[in-house]
Amino acid sequence: MVRDPTKPLSNQALKQLYERVYRQGHRDFFSKYAAGMDLSENDRIVLGAADWTDKTVLDVGCGSGRVISLIAEAGARQAIGIDYAGPAVEEARSTYRAPNLSFHCAAFTEWRSSVDIIVSCGTIEHTDSPQETLKRMEDLIPAGGQLVLTCPHFLNIRGFIWMSLQTLLGVPMSLSDLHFISPFDIQTWIQKTSLRIVRHDTFDESKANGSLMLTDLRKRLSNALRDAGLDNTHVDEFVEWLGKVVHYRSETAAPILDGATALYVMEKAPSAAPSEIAS
Repeated sequence: MVRDPTKPLSNQALKQLYERVYRQGHRDFFSKYAAGMDLSENDRIVLGAADWTDKTVLDVGCGSGRVISLIAEAGARQAIGIDYAGPAVEEARSTYRAPNLSFHCAAFTEWRSSVDIIVSCGTIEHTDSPQETLKRMEDLIPAGGQLVLTCPHFLNIRGFIWMSLQTLLGVPMSLSDLHFISPFDIQTWIQKTSLRIVRHDTFDESKANGSLMLTDLRKRLSNALRDAGLDNTHVDEFVEWLGKVVHYRSETAAPILDGATALYVMEKAPSAAPSEIAS
């Protein structure tokens, strides 16, 4: 699918995309998979984010059902997964079975029952209005209820590259993300709700600043620049430079974010060659 960056997408327009993705094999589409293996830390992080014991839990955009099945195993009284992509729900039903687990093919806007906890992984960035989605989630949980959400994070090397190309040049860095969310966006969207952020962490560091970032960008940049009608012949050269950045960070334990100016203090050692810089 080639996305025209001048034409905004809608969540409903994505439904056909996701139905096709799950019908043809979602592990070839989502960037968290490599050689069929899920390399993201998402499932482990989400599972440890709440006490699921004896709770009614709704997974919005459950996909093929792994996260909500783990929550069912963790002791939820009732674990419910919903997704508007029929093939995803079919896969979930055929893969995971438990007496406290159920799956429904439905859009979140159709859901009416209240629950103790709502979990949603990599979904809110695909909604037409994250602010309205968060308000609706708030309405479905009681006082003391929780939302456990994950979404892409852009305050990292990968994010700065992504946002620069997407914002300045209209390069379609994602075929399905309608929003590119940072913490200050979430804070703005919940201002007029009773929701409060009680924990904020980030994970998948390698995809943000390490070797998995290089793998993701090599493929993503080639496709995105091509789709934008731009020259993509220098992607390998750019990723090679990024590889040196990643190696430098790993070897020196350098921080993710450096300052805008560097200081180099040099001292000539008695035995050093004239142009050698002491380390």
